[in-house]
Amino acid sequence: MGLLKHFRSRSRLSSNGPQSPSHNQSSNTYTNPSSPPPLAQQYRGRDHTQRLPDGVLGNIFAYVCPHTQDQSYESSERSQIGDGCMLCDLRDLGRCARVCRKWYGNAQRLLYTSVRIDAVHYCALEEELAERRRKVSGGMKHFRSRSAVVDPGEVPNIRLSMLCRTVREQDRLAEQVLVLKLPYMTRETAKGELARTVSALPNLRYVDLPDGFFTGDPSCLALRQELQARCPDIRKMTYRSGSEEALELLAQRHWQSIETLELNGLAVEPATLRIVLGCLPTLHELTLSDLSWMDDSIFHPSPGQLPDFPPLQTLRLENTPNLTAQGLTQYLEAPYNREILSSLSLSNTGVSVQDLHLVLWKASQLKHLAITEIVSKSLSLAAQQLPPLTSISLKTLHFEITSSDEVHGLQKPAESHYSYLASSLHQNALPALSTLYVREPEFPELLTLPAMPIPFGNTSDAGSLRSKPSNLSSLSSGSVHGGWEGNRGLSIE
Repeated sequence: MGLLKHFRSRSRLSSNGPQSPSHNQSSNTYTNPSSPPPLAQQYRGRDHTQRLPDGVLGNIFAYVCPHTQDQSYESSERSQIGDGCMLCDLRDLGRCARVCRKWYGNAQRLLYTSVRIDAVHYCALEEELAERRRKVSGGMKHFRSRSAVVDPGEVPNIRLSMLCRTVREQDRLAEQVLVLKLPYMTRETAKGELARTVSALPNLRYVDLPDGFFTGDPSCLALRQELQARCPDIRKMTYRSGSEEALELLAQRHWQSIETLELNGLAVEPATLRIVLGCLPTLHELTLSDLSWMDDSIFHPSPGQLPDFPPLQTLRLENTPNLTAQGLTQYLEAPYNREILSSLSLSNTGVSVQDLHLVLWKASQLKHLAITEIVSKSLSLAAQQLPPLTSISLKTLHFEITSSDEVHGLQKPAESHYSYLASSLHQNALPALSTLYVREPEFPELLTLPAMPIPFGNTSDAGSLRSKPSNLSSLSSGSVHGGWEGNRGLSIE
Protein backbone atom coordinates (compact mmCIF):
# COMPACT_ATOMS: atom_id res chain seq x y z
CA MET A 1 0.00 0.00 0.00
CA GLY A 2 2.86 2.32 0.75
CA LEU A 3 4.39 1.55 -2.59
CA LEU A 4 1.21 2.60 -4.41
CA LYS A 5 1.12 5.87 -2.43
CA HIS A 6 4.69 6.50 -3.50
CA PHE A 7 3.80 6.11 -7.19
CA ARG A 8 0.69 8.23 -6.72
CA SER A 9 2.64 11.04 -5.13
CA ARG A 10 5.25 11.02 -7.88
CA SER A 11 2.59 11.21 -10.60
CA ARG A 12 0.95 14.12 -8.78
CA LEU A 13 4.25 15.95 -8.55
CA SER A 14 4.98 15.45 -12.23
CA SER A 15 1.54 16.71 -13.24
CA ASN A 16 1.75 19.80 -11.03
CA GLY A 17 5.41 20.46 -11.61
CA PRO A 18 7.07 22.59 -14.30
CA GLN A 19 6.60 21.63 -17.93
CA SER A 20 9.31 19.90 -19.87
CA PRO A 21 11.43 22.27 -21.97
CA SER A 22 10.55 20.29 -25.08
CA HIS A 23 6.85 21.24 -24.86
CA ASN A 24 5.17 24.61 -25.06
CA GLN A 25 2.33 24.87 -22.52
CA SER A 26 0.40 27.45 -24.50
CA SER A 27 0.51 25.81 -27.95
CA ASN A 28 1.02 22.18 -26.87
CA THR A 29 3.33 21.59 -29.87
CA TYR A 30 6.72 19.94 -30.15
CA THR A 31 9.50 22.54 -29.96
CA ASN A 32 12.63 20.51 -29.28
CA PRO A 33 15.28 21.95 -31.61
CA SER A 34 17.49 18.87 -31.44
CA SER A 35 15.18 16.73 -33.62
CA PRO A 36 12.53 17.53 -36.23
CA PRO A 37 8.88 17.46 -35.15
CA PRO A 38 6.64 14.59 -36.20
CA LEU A 39 5.04 14.95 -39.63
CA ALA A 40 1.53 14.96 -38.15
CA GLN A 41 2.36 18.07 -36.07
CA GLN A 42 4.09 20.06 -38.84
CA TYR A 43 0.88 21.02 -40.62
CA ARG A 44 -2.56 21.24 -39.04
CA GLY A 45 -4.50 22.74 -41.94
CA ARG A 46 -6.65 21.02 -44.51
CA ASP A 47 -5.02 18.25 -46.53
CA HIS A 48 -5.60 19.35 -50.12
CA THR A 49 -3.84 16.28 -51.52
CA GLN A 50 -6.93 14.25 -50.71
CA ARG A 51 -8.68 16.03 -53.58
CA LEU A 52 -6.00 15.19 -56.14
CA PRO A 53 -6.66 12.35 -58.59
CA ASP A 54 -4.48 9.29 -58.26
CA GLY A 55 -2.78 10.01 -61.57
CA VAL A 56 -1.71 13.51 -60.48
CA LEU A 57 -0.45 12.24 -57.14
CA GLY A 58 1.46 9.47 -58.90
CA ASN A 59 3.14 12.03 -61.18
CA ILE A 60 4.24 14.02 -58.15
CA PHE A 61 5.73 10.93 -56.55
CA ALA A 62 7.52 10.15 -59.82
CA TYR A 63 9.55 13.33 -59.30
CA VAL A 64 10.42 12.18 -55.79
CA CYS A 65 11.86 8.90 -57.11
CA PRO A 66 12.55 9.21 -60.88
CA HIS A 67 14.02 5.73 -61.38
CA THR A 68 10.62 4.15 -60.70
CA GLN A 69 9.68 5.30 -64.23
CA ASP A 70 12.37 3.14 -65.77
CA GLN A 71 10.53 0.64 -67.97
CA SER A 72 13.46 -0.04 -70.32
CA TYR A 73 14.82 -3.50 -70.99
CA GLU A 74 18.42 -2.52 -70.26
CA SER A 75 20.64 -3.65 -67.40
CA SER A 76 20.97 -1.59 -64.25
CA GLU A 77 24.41 -0.36 -65.36
CA ARG A 78 22.94 1.18 -68.53
CA SER A 79 19.61 2.51 -67.33
CA GLN A 80 20.27 5.09 -64.65
CA ILE A 81 17.63 7.83 -64.71
CA GLY A 82 18.42 11.23 -63.26
CA ASP A 83 21.47 12.55 -61.46
CA GLY A 84 20.31 11.96 -57.90
CA CYS A 85 20.95 9.11 -55.48
CA MET A 86 18.53 6.30 -56.21
CA LEU A 87 18.68 4.84 -52.71
CA CYS A 88 17.92 8.21 -51.15
CA ASP A 89 15.05 8.78 -53.57
CA LEU A 90 13.68 5.35 -52.73
CA ARG A 91 13.89 6.15 -49.02
CA ASP A 92 11.99 9.42 -49.54
CA LEU A 93 9.27 7.66 -51.52
CA GLY A 94 8.98 5.05 -48.77
CA ARG A 95 8.44 7.82 -46.24
CA CYS A 96 5.74 9.32 -48.44
CA ALA A 97 3.92 5.99 -48.36
CA ARG A 98 3.69 6.22 -44.57
CA VAL A 99 1.91 9.61 -44.48
CA CYS A 100 -1.69 8.55 -45.09
CA ARG A 101 -3.77 5.86 -46.73
CA LYS A 102 -4.18 7.74 -50.03
CA TRP A 103 -0.46 8.37 -50.35
CA TYR A 104 0.25 4.77 -49.43
CA GLY A 105 -1.61 3.31 -52.40
CA ASN A 106 0.00 5.60 -55.00
CA ALA A 107 3.51 5.40 -53.57
CA GLN A 108 3.36 1.63 -53.19
CA ARG A 109 2.35 1.25 -56.83
CA LEU A 110 5.56 3.04 -57.84
CA LEU A 111 7.70 1.18 -55.34
CA TYR A 112 6.78 -2.25 -56.68
CA THR A 113 6.39 -1.66 -60.43
CA SER A 114 10.02 -1.07 -61.39
CA VAL A 115 12.17 -2.45 -58.58
CA ARG A 116 15.84 -1.52 -58.51
CA ILE A 117 18.41 -2.71 -55.98
CA ASP A 118 21.62 -0.69 -55.76
CA ALA A 119 24.82 -1.50 -53.92
CA VAL A 120 25.83 1.97 -52.69
CA HIS A 121 24.55 5.49 -52.28
CA TYR A 122 25.54 7.83 -55.13
CA CYS A 123 25.87 10.79 -52.80
CA ALA A 124 27.88 12.03 -49.82
CA LEU A 125 25.90 9.75 -47.51
CA GLU A 126 27.92 6.77 -48.68
CA GLU A 127 31.13 8.29 -47.25
CA GLU A 128 29.37 8.91 -43.96
CA LEU A 129 28.08 5.34 -43.81
CA ALA A 130 31.51 3.97 -44.70
CA GLU A 131 33.01 5.98 -41.86
CA ARG A 132 30.42 4.61 -39.44
CA ARG A 133 31.15 1.04 -40.52
CA ARG A 134 34.86 1.64 -40.08
CA LYS A 135 34.39 2.95 -36.55
CA VAL A 136 32.04 0.14 -35.60
CA SER A 137 34.32 -2.58 -36.95
CA GLY A 138 37.37 -0.94 -35.38
CA GLY A 139 35.72 -0.64 -31.98
CA MET A 140 34.68 -4.28 -31.74
CA LYS A 141 36.78 -6.34 -29.40
CA HIS A 142 34.97 -9.65 -29.25
CA PHE A 143 34.68 -12.11 -32.13
CA ARG A 144 30.96 -12.53 -31.55
CA SER A 145 30.42 -8.80 -31.96
CA ARG A 146 32.53 -8.68 -35.10
CA SER A 147 30.41 -11.35 -36.74
CA ALA A 148 27.36 -9.08 -36.38
CA VAL A 149 28.95 -6.41 -38.62
CA VAL A 150 27.58 -6.68 -42.17
CA ASP A 151 30.02 -6.52 -45.05
CA PRO A 152 29.07 -3.67 -47.44
CA GLY A 153 29.28 -6.10 -50.36
CA GLU A 154 26.52 -8.23 -48.83
CA VAL A 155 24.03 -5.38 -48.49
CA PRO A 156 22.47 -5.86 -51.99
CA ASN A 157 22.06 -9.59 -51.31
CA ILE A 158 20.28 -8.81 -48.06
CA ARG A 159 17.96 -6.39 -49.86
CA LEU A 160 17.20 -9.08 -52.44
CA SER A 161 16.35 -11.51 -49.63
CA MET A 162 14.02 -8.97 -48.07
CA LEU A 163 12.32 -8.39 -51.43
CA CYS A 164 11.98 -12.15 -51.90
CA ARG A 165 10.31 -12.51 -48.52
CA THR A 166 7.93 -9.62 -49.23
CA VAL A 167 6.72 -10.79 -52.65
CA ARG A 168 6.33 -14.39 -51.50
CA GLU A 169 4.20 -13.33 -48.55
CA GLN A 170 2.05 -10.76 -50.38
CA ASP A 171 0.70 -11.82 -53.76
CA ARG A 172 -0.80 -8.41 -54.44
CA LEU A 173 2.62 -6.77 -54.37
CA ALA A 174 4.17 -9.59 -56.39
CA GLU A 175 1.67 -9.05 -59.21
CA GLN A 176 2.70 -5.39 -59.49
CA VAL A 177 6.38 -6.08 -60.23
CA LEU A 178 7.18 -5.68 -63.94
CA VAL A 179 10.90 -4.86 -63.93
CA LEU A 180 13.63 -6.09 -61.58
CA LYS A 181 17.16 -4.71 -61.85
CA LEU A 182 20.13 -5.83 -59.77
CA PRO A 183 23.83 -5.03 -59.46
CA TYR A 184 26.21 -7.24 -61.42
CA MET A 185 27.75 -9.00 -58.40
CA THR A 186 24.35 -9.62 -56.83
CA ARG A 187 22.96 -11.47 -59.83
CA GLU A 188 26.19 -13.44 -60.16
CA THR A 189 26.45 -14.56 -56.52
CA ALA A 190 22.79 -14.85 -55.45
CA LYS A 191 21.38 -17.08 -58.21
CA GLY A 192 19.37 -19.22 -55.82
CA GLU A 193 17.75 -16.24 -54.10
CA LEU A 194 17.06 -14.69 -57.50
CA ALA A 195 15.32 -17.90 -58.62
CA ARG A 196 13.12 -17.86 -55.50
CA THR A 197 12.25 -14.21 -56.16
CA VAL A 198 11.26 -14.55 -59.83
CA SER A 199 9.17 -17.62 -59.00
CA ALA A 200 6.77 -15.29 -57.15
CA LEU A 201 6.52 -12.65 -59.92
CA PRO A 202 3.94 -13.80 -62.48
CA ASN A 203 3.85 -10.53 -64.46
CA LEU A 204 7.60 -9.96 -64.69
CA ARG A 205 8.71 -8.51 -68.03
CA TYR A 206 12.43 -7.95 -67.53
CA VAL A 207 15.02 -9.04 -64.99
CA ASP A 208 18.79 -8.66 -64.85
CA LEU A 209 20.25 -12.14 -65.23
CA PRO A 210 23.77 -13.54 -64.67
CA ASP A 211 26.03 -14.05 -67.68
CA GLY A 212 25.90 -17.81 -67.30
CA PHE A 213 22.18 -17.72 -68.00
CA PHE A 214 22.89 -16.63 -71.59
CA THR A 215 25.58 -19.24 -72.24
CA GLY A 216 23.84 -22.34 -70.92
CA ASP A 217 25.74 -22.56 -67.63
CA PRO A 218 24.42 -25.51 -65.54
CA SER A 219 24.53 -23.35 -62.40
CA CYS A 220 21.67 -21.27 -63.87
CA LEU A 221 19.46 -24.26 -64.71
CA ALA A 222 17.16 -23.77 -61.71
CA LEU A 223 16.84 -20.07 -62.48
CA ARG A 224 15.94 -20.82 -66.10
CA GLN A 225 13.32 -23.37 -65.10
CA GLU A 226 11.68 -20.97 -62.66
CA LEU A 227 11.71 -18.17 -65.20
CA GLN A 228 10.14 -20.33 -67.90
CA ALA A 229 7.49 -21.81 -65.62
CA ARG A 230 6.54 -18.73 -63.56
CA CYS A 231 7.22 -15.72 -65.80
CA PRO A 232 5.53 -16.17 -69.19
CA ASP A 233 5.51 -12.43 -69.99
CA ILE A 234 9.28 -11.95 -70.46
CA ARG A 235 9.92 -9.31 -73.13
CA LYS A 236 13.71 -9.47 -73.74
CA MET A 237 16.08 -12.43 -73.95
CA THR A 238 19.67 -13.03 -75.07
CA TYR A 239 21.27 -16.23 -76.33
CA ARG A 240 25.02 -16.66 -76.72
CA SER A 241 27.36 -19.45 -77.68
CA GLY A 242 26.49 -22.53 -75.61
CA SER A 243 22.76 -21.86 -75.27
CA GLU A 244 21.66 -23.47 -78.54
CA GLU A 245 19.43 -25.99 -76.73
CA ALA A 246 17.77 -23.23 -74.73
CA LEU A 247 17.06 -21.34 -77.95
CA GLU A 248 15.27 -24.34 -79.44
CA LEU A 249 12.94 -24.37 -76.43
CA LEU A 250 11.34 -21.21 -77.83
CA ALA A 251 9.81 -23.40 -80.51
CA GLN A 252 7.77 -25.00 -77.70
CA ARG A 253 5.86 -21.74 -77.22
CA HIS A 254 7.85 -20.43 -74.25
CA TRP A 255 7.90 -16.65 -73.76
CA GLN A 256 5.48 -15.75 -76.54
CA SER A 257 5.68 -12.07 -75.55
CA ILE A 258 9.37 -11.58 -76.42
CA GLU A 259 9.83 -8.23 -78.14
CA THR A 260 13.64 -7.93 -78.16
CA LEU A 261 15.91 -10.85 -79.03
CA GLU A 262 19.72 -10.93 -79.22
CA LEU A 263 21.58 -13.86 -80.79
CA ASN A 264 25.35 -13.87 -80.46
CA GLY A 265 27.80 -16.52 -81.68
CA LEU A 266 25.28 -19.35 -81.93
CA ALA A 267 25.85 -22.49 -84.01
CA VAL A 268 22.40 -23.53 -85.22
CA GLU A 269 20.87 -24.53 -88.51
CA PRO A 270 19.27 -21.73 -90.56
CA ALA A 271 16.02 -23.72 -90.66
CA THR A 272 16.00 -23.96 -86.85
CA LEU A 273 16.52 -20.22 -86.58
CA ARG A 274 13.63 -19.53 -88.95
CA ILE A 275 11.34 -21.83 -86.96
CA VAL A 276 12.25 -20.15 -83.68
CA LEU A 277 11.74 -16.65 -85.08
CA GLY A 278 8.42 -17.71 -86.53
CA CYS A 279 7.20 -18.73 -83.05
CA LEU A 280 7.56 -15.20 -81.65
CA PRO A 281 4.52 -13.20 -82.80
CA THR A 282 5.43 -9.97 -80.95
CA LEU A 283 9.11 -9.82 -81.95
CA HIS A 284 10.03 -6.39 -83.35
CA GLU A 285 13.72 -5.92 -82.46
CA LEU A 286 16.40 -8.45 -83.47
CA THR A 287 20.18 -8.42 -83.11
CA LEU A 288 22.32 -10.97 -84.99
CA SER A 289 26.04 -10.84 -84.20
CA ASP A 290 29.08 -13.06 -84.75
CA LEU A 291 27.21 -15.42 -87.06
CA SER A 292 29.70 -16.14 -89.83
CA TRP A 293 27.62 -19.05 -91.14
CA MET A 294 24.62 -16.85 -91.91
CA ASP A 295 24.20 -15.81 -95.55
CA ASP A 296 21.50 -14.38 -97.79
CA SER A 297 19.58 -17.66 -97.76
CA ILE A 298 18.20 -16.75 -94.33
CA PHE A 299 15.94 -14.24 -96.13
CA HIS A 300 14.85 -16.55 -98.95
CA PRO A 301 11.13 -17.42 -98.85
CA SER A 302 10.16 -21.09 -98.70
CA PRO A 303 6.37 -21.34 -99.02
CA GLY A 304 4.84 -24.26 -97.17
CA GLN A 305 8.11 -25.43 -95.61
CA LEU A 306 9.51 -22.83 -93.24
CA PRO A 307 8.08 -19.61 -91.83
CA ASP A 308 9.36 -16.46 -93.50
CA PHE A 309 11.87 -14.18 -91.85
CA PRO A 310 9.67 -12.04 -89.59
CA PRO A 311 8.93 -8.36 -90.22
CA LEU A 312 10.92 -6.20 -87.79
CA GLN A 313 11.03 -2.60 -86.67
CA THR A 314 14.71 -2.75 -85.70
CA LEU A 315 17.34 -5.03 -87.23
CA ARG A 316 20.99 -5.05 -86.15
CA LEU A 317 23.60 -7.07 -88.02
CA GLU A 318 27.10 -7.28 -86.53
CA ASN A 319 30.03 -9.36 -87.80
CA THR A 320 27.99 -11.19 -90.41
CA PRO A 321 30.28 -10.98 -93.48
CA ASN A 322 28.16 -13.28 -95.67
CA LEU A 323 25.02 -11.15 -95.50
CA THR A 324 25.00 -8.84 -98.51
CA ALA A 325 22.84 -6.10 -99.93
CA GLN A 326 21.18 -8.58 -102.29
CA GLY A 327 19.78 -10.53 -99.35
CA LEU A 328 18.46 -7.39 -97.65
CA THR A 329 16.84 -6.09 -100.81
CA GLN A 330 15.15 -9.45 -101.30
CA TYR A 331 13.86 -9.25 -97.73
CA LEU A 332 12.55 -5.74 -98.39
CA GLU A 333 10.70 -6.84 -101.50
CA ALA A 334 7.76 -7.86 -99.32
CA PRO A 335 5.54 -4.82 -98.62
CA TYR A 336 4.89 -5.74 -94.97
CA ASN A 337 8.66 -5.90 -94.35
CA ARG A 338 9.69 -2.57 -95.87
CA GLU A 339 6.73 -0.71 -94.37
CA ILE A 340 7.62 -1.80 -90.82
CA LEU A 341 11.44 -1.58 -90.84
CA SER A 342 12.40 1.80 -89.34
CA SER A 343 15.91 1.18 -87.94
CA LEU A 344 18.81 -0.72 -89.53
CA SER A 345 22.35 -1.14 -88.16
CA LEU A 346 25.15 -2.70 -90.20
CA SER A 347 28.55 -3.36 -88.61
CA ASN A 348 31.21 -5.36 -90.45
CA THR A 349 28.76 -7.04 -92.78
CA GLY A 350 28.81 -7.88 -96.46
CA VAL A 351 26.82 -4.72 -97.25
CA SER A 352 29.37 -2.29 -98.65
CA VAL A 353 28.98 1.44 -99.17
CA GLN A 354 28.80 0.84 -102.92
CA ASP A 355 25.62 -1.21 -102.46
CA LEU A 356 24.11 0.90 -99.71
CA HIS A 357 21.99 2.90 -102.14
CA LEU A 358 20.12 -0.29 -103.08
CA VAL A 359 19.09 -0.92 -99.46
CA LEU A 360 18.11 2.71 -98.89
CA TRP A 361 15.94 2.79 -101.98
CA LYS A 362 14.08 -0.39 -100.97
CA ALA A 363 13.59 0.57 -97.31
CA SER A 364 10.95 3.20 -97.95
CA GLN A 365 10.11 3.78 -94.27
CA LEU A 366 13.64 3.70 -92.82
CA LYS A 367 14.30 6.50 -90.33
CA HIS A 368 17.57 5.42 -88.70
CA LEU A 369 20.56 3.89 -90.47
CA ALA A 370 23.96 3.04 -88.99
CA ILE A 371 26.82 1.59 -91.01
CA THR A 372 30.24 0.77 -89.58
CA GLU A 373 32.92 -0.52 -91.91
CA ILE A 374 36.71 -0.72 -92.20
CA VAL A 375 37.68 -0.12 -95.83
CA SER A 376 40.90 -0.84 -97.67
CA LYS A 377 39.88 0.41 -101.14
CA SER A 378 38.81 3.86 -102.17
CA LEU A 379 35.86 4.94 -104.29
CA SER A 380 37.74 7.47 -106.39
CA LEU A 381 36.53 6.11 -109.73
CA ALA A 382 33.45 4.20 -108.65
CA ALA A 383 31.94 7.18 -106.81
CA GLN A 384 31.36 9.03 -110.07
CA GLN A 385 29.25 6.16 -111.41
CA LEU A 386 27.33 5.34 -108.23
CA PRO A 387 23.83 6.65 -107.65
CA PRO A 388 23.58 8.85 -104.56
CA LEU A 389 22.34 7.63 -101.21
CA THR A 390 18.64 8.33 -101.62
CA SER A 391 15.88 8.26 -99.02
CA ILE A 392 12.93 10.54 -98.36
CA SER A 393 12.32 9.14 -94.86
CA LEU A 394 15.82 8.85 -93.31
CA LYS A 395 16.27 11.21 -90.37
CA THR A 396 19.37 9.91 -88.57
CA LEU A 397 22.49 8.51 -90.23
CA HIS A 398 25.56 7.01 -88.54
CA PHE A 399 28.19 6.88 -91.29
CA GLU A 400 31.26 5.54 -89.47
CA ILE A 401 33.80 4.51 -92.10
CA THR A 402 37.45 4.06 -91.13
CA SER A 403 40.52 3.17 -93.13
CA SER A 404 42.35 -0.09 -92.58
CA ASP A 405 45.67 0.08 -90.77
CA GLU A 406 47.28 -1.99 -93.50
CA VAL A 407 46.80 0.78 -96.07
CA HIS A 408 49.67 3.26 -96.31
CA GLY A 409 49.48 6.32 -98.52
CA LEU A 410 48.83 10.01 -98.64
CA GLN A 411 45.10 9.57 -99.20
CA LYS A 412 43.10 7.28 -96.94
CA PRO A 413 40.39 5.08 -98.50
CA ALA A 414 37.78 6.45 -96.12
CA GLU A 415 38.12 9.94 -97.60
CA SER A 416 36.52 8.87 -100.88
CA HIS A 417 33.56 7.35 -99.00
CA TYR A 418 32.94 10.63 -97.19
CA SER A 419 33.21 12.48 -100.49
CA TYR A 420 30.50 10.19 -101.81
CA LEU A 421 28.30 11.01 -98.82
CA ALA A 422 28.92 14.74 -99.29
CA SER A 423 27.96 14.41 -102.95
CA SER A 424 24.68 12.75 -101.96
CA LEU A 425 23.92 15.63 -99.60
CA HIS A 426 24.75 18.22 -102.26
CA GLN A 427 22.29 16.54 -104.61
CA ASN A 428 19.53 16.77 -101.97
CA ALA A 429 19.07 13.00 -102.06
CA LEU A 430 18.41 12.89 -98.30
CA PRO A 431 15.88 15.68 -97.78
CA ALA A 432 14.59 14.50 -94.37
CA LEU A 433 18.04 13.98 -92.79
CA SER A 434 18.38 16.03 -89.59
CA THR A 435 21.22 14.32 -87.67
CA LEU A 436 24.46 12.94 -89.09
CA TYR A 437 27.30 11.16 -87.28
CA VAL A 438 30.64 10.67 -89.02
CA ARG A 439 34.20 9.72 -88.09
CA GLU A 440 35.92 12.32 -90.20
CA PRO A 441 36.94 15.64 -88.57
CA GLU A 442 37.17 17.41 -91.92
CA PHE A 443 33.78 16.29 -93.19
CA PRO A 444 32.03 19.66 -92.51
CA GLU A 445 34.55 21.27 -94.88
CA LEU A 446 33.46 18.89 -97.63
CA LEU A 447 29.92 20.23 -97.32
CA THR A 448 31.15 23.74 -98.11
CA LEU A 449 32.94 22.68 -101.30
CA PRO A 450 31.18 22.78 -104.69
CA ALA A 451 29.24 19.70 -105.66
CA MET A 452 30.95 17.05 -107.76
CA PRO A 453 29.91 16.97 -111.42
CA ILE A 454 27.32 14.34 -112.31
CA PRO A 455 28.27 12.22 -115.33
CA PHE A 456 25.77 11.92 -118.15
CA GLY A 457 24.18 8.59 -118.90
CA ASN A 458 24.11 7.52 -115.26
CA THR A 459 20.62 6.12 -114.74
CA SER A 460 19.10 4.99 -111.47
CA ASP A 461 15.87 5.08 -109.55
CA ALA A 462 17.01 8.32 -107.93
CA GLY A 463 17.69 10.23 -111.14
CA SER A 464 14.99 12.76 -110.49
CA LEU A 465 16.43 13.59 -107.11
CA ARG A 466 19.94 14.02 -108.45
CA SER A 467 18.76 16.59 -110.94
CA LYS A 468 17.71 18.91 -108.11
CA PRO A 469 20.06 21.71 -107.03
CA SER A 470 22.22 21.36 -103.95
CA ASN A 471 20.29 22.00 -100.76
CA LEU A 472 21.68 21.38 -97.27
CA SER A 473 18.88 23.13 -95.39
CA SER A 474 17.72 19.80 -94.00
CA LEU A 475 20.82 19.75 -91.80
CA SER A 476 20.53 23.37 -90.72
CA SER A 477 18.00 22.51 -88.01
CA GLY A 478 19.81 19.30 -87.06
CA SER A 479 23.45 18.63 -86.37
CA VAL A 480 26.60 17.18 -87.90
CA HIS A 481 28.95 15.26 -85.65
CA GLY A 482 32.46 14.39 -86.72
CA GLY A 483 35.77 13.30 -85.23
CA TRP A 484 36.95 10.57 -82.90
CA GLU A 485 35.63 11.64 -79.51
CA GLY A 486 33.64 8.51 -78.68
CA ASN A 487 30.97 7.25 -81.04
CA ARG A 488 29.38 10.65 -81.56
CA GLY A 489 32.51 12.62 -82.28
CA LEU A 490 32.74 16.40 -82.15
CA SER A 491 29.56 18.41 -82.40
CA ILE A 492 29.75 21.02 -85.13
CA GLU A 493 26.96 23.55 -85.51
